[in-house]
Amino acid sequence: METLFKDVRYGVRMLLKSPGFTIVAVLSLALGIGANTAVFSSISSFLFAPLPVADPSRLVALSTADSKNPGPLPTSHLNYIDYRDKNEVFSGILGYSFALVNYSGGSGESKQLFAEVVSGNYFDVLEVKAVSGRTFLPDEDKTPDTNPVVVISYASWKRDFGGDPELVGKMISLNRHDYAVVGIAPKDFTGTDLGGGPDMWVPMMMHAQIQPVIQWYNQRRGLFLSMIGRLKPGVTVEQAQSSMSALGSQLEQEYRNDNEGRNVKLVPLLTARLDPGGDGEALKISGALMGVALIVLLIACANVTNLLLARGTRRAREVAIRLAIGASRGRLIRQLMTESLVLSAIGGVAGFLVAFWSKDLLRAFVPFGGGPNDPASGLDPRALVFAIVVAAVSGVLFGLAPALQASKPDLVPTLKGEITVAAAPRGLRFNLRKALVVVQVALSLFALITAGLFVRSLQKAQAVNPGFNTENMLLMAFDLGREGYNEDQGRNFHRQLVEGVGAITGVRSIAIARDRPFGGGFQRSVFIEGQEPGPGGRGVLVQTNNIGLKFFDTMGIAMLKGRDFTEQDSATSPKVLIINEAMAERFWPGADPIGKRLKLFGDQDYREVVAVVRDTKYNSLTERRRPFMYIPLLQEYAGQFNLHVRTDSDPKTVVAAVRETVQGIDSRLAALNIQTLSERIDNSLGGERRQATLVGTFGMLALVLAAVGLYGVMAYSVAQRTREIGIRMALGAQRKHVLSLVLKQGVTLVSAGVVLGLGAAFAATRLLATLLFGISALDPVAFAGTSVLLIVVALVASYIPARRATRVDPLIALRYE
Repeated sequence: METLFKDVRYGVRMLLKSPGFTIVAVLSLALGIGANTAVFSSISSFLFAPLPVADPSRLVALSTADSKNPGPLPTSHLNYIDYRDKNEVFSGILGYSFALVNYSGGSGESKQLFAEVVSGNYFDVLEVKAVSGRTFLPDEDKTPDTNPVVVISYASWKRDFGGDPELVGKMISLNRHDYAVVGIAPKDFTGTDLGGGPDMWVPMMMHAQIQPVIQWYNQRRGLFLSMIGRLKPGVTVEQAQSSMSALGSQLEQEYRNDNEGRNVKLVPLLTARLDPGGDGEALKISGALMGVALIVLLIACANVTNLLLARGTRRAREVAIRLAIGASRGRLIRQLMTESLVLSAIGGVAGFLVAFWSKDLLRAFVPFGGGPNDPASGLDPRALVFAIVVAAVSGVLFGLAPALQASKPDLVPTLKGEITVAAAPRGLRFNLRKALVVVQVALSLFALITAGLFVRSLQKAQAVNPGFNTENMLLMAFDLGREGYNEDQGRNFHRQLVEGVGAITGVRSIAIARDRPFGGGFQRSVFIEGQEPGPGGRGVLVQTNNIGLKFFDTMGIAMLKGRDFTEQDSATSPKVLIINEAMAERFWPGADPIGKRLKLFGDQDYREVVAVVRDTKYNSLTERRRPFMYIPLLQEYAGQFNLHVRTDSDPKTVVAAVRETVQGIDSRLAALNIQTLSERIDNSLGGERRQATLVGTFGMLALVLAAVGLYGVMAYSVAQRTREIGIRMALGAQRKHVLSLVLKQGVTLVSAGVVLGLGAAFAATRLLATLLFGISALDPVAFAGTSVLLIVVALVASYIPARRATRVDPLIALRYE
């Protein structure tokens, strides 16, 4: 141990004696280790966040498996009840869904909060206790609308209720109904889903007040509930799957019209949390980010290795003297490796600081997590362990080869001082340096190509025509059901709002619709007149939107044939609808769809198609064409709707006037989620933009580190060849010949790296195909553009030392040793 301390002290002294070397090495390592630690922290805190419940390994996520719709799906409320009451393998199964609620504070104005509507056994199944007060009692979720109680999350208690120590027992107003706060959840419990958790939990039997727009609680076809079960002791997931599949088959036979082709699938909750969509997208994105960050670290290690190799050449005489007076080669290797580990430790500390300082910035660019109640706002504690491990591995990685090379000098010539730096190019030492530069260039090109693919994918998505006019459009949401409006009151509010906002100066047109662009929407089963339904009488799911008058004119959606909705399309008139091109081609290929009829699930009468409009983008700019239907609001009321206001200029200039109009109609009502349509479009690409920005940043960092490495090798080469260059110039070589001689070496290294990098990218980028839009994983523009960029930067990095070589004074060079 004493010897180790001596080696550490000596290593620190040697690093202090070479401050330039130490600063460059530590900065390289800090960037590499910091980038990896920051990315690891963000990914770890999201994907591997601990679930603060009792024995989470016994929790299982249950989802609906549908033969016609891939991926894990929610379940219906009635099926949930049967699964909960008839199973023999779970001690309990909980159910939950999500809802936005209007919380009315002391000012009377509503504030939108995020709630989970949960079964009464929610906290019991998870075995979570309230930090203050209690959770739900079994009797509080048995009869509808009889127990208005709520459990508040710790984050919401602090943020929305000021940390009131007397909150438990008080009444709060949710959707204009009084609820008693019975408990506050633990600080570390934010629900079972990753990312930001809910602000509160409400018993499921209060759904009529909390979710007034959801009418599916008594329908088996409505899939909206998520389920989690706790396995009985001794029961495995496989045994539970077999038992629940049998129960699912039984329910399929009993309720064939609703459950045809449906069963239940079980996945351990800790696994399901990592891949909630069943497509592995979060894991793929995480892998891509960690891969690019690892490339930055490898390039940094290669830089430090080259620095140590150059430093080893200068210390050759010191090493030779140590060997001559009896030091073993193993002892020297240990000393040199200790110096490398000391250097990596300093770089690791600096890297951890870089990660700590950049955590908030990085989390803004990581395309998942980060909700308002997301507990993972700081640096993940596991990041410290990760930084230590990365620093130690890096120290071995960049220190071993230089230590092996430096510990075996040509002893006698070195002691005589006969080995000069000019002799070094003949040895393995210089070949290793060149090989490292080739690897750096290859890794840098690979990172740049990856970044180029994400940037090109983003550009393609931004260039997509959404099918409607995005300029000068204001959007704002209202939820009348939460404010206690009935249908008659709601329709009257619709009329007053349209008339009032339409009279505002600067407003060109106005329309209301249930859903705003890229806001999702209900899918409803379609049954075409004269066409046979699917197995079990099941229709085809088609997304819908309920719209008011002048919607297509306001949005700028082209009508291809037929007529728009009018005031005559009322609740008492024959039902009508408008479809898009994709739906016309899907159900009536080659025929005129005007006048064709269909039923939606639950309809008694047919609805007639009265128009066909141009396809638009409904959920995202990157989605494929899909059938879509528009239903008149006059025939199907929606208490939850969005106002669409087309203005003559900047739509934000009319926000105050619109708010004033709303307050004039109902002073208690708040306009929610106010944004322009351009902002909506821009936000819809937030994930893609963050991916491109983050990967692009790492790609540029890799390019800079590779350029620094290439510059270092070329500068070292020029220093080694100073005597040779002097002789050439003394014999008549011109400056342009010397410049060409040095640049040729740089071009050779860069060319080899480019070839290697292109090969690696060609083989590996195909794994990113599912994350890209509108381009191939072998996109020629991304491959060629990034290659040209790298070559230009590399030539500049080679030119600087080459130009310096042309200024060598032959007389001085001939005396150079």
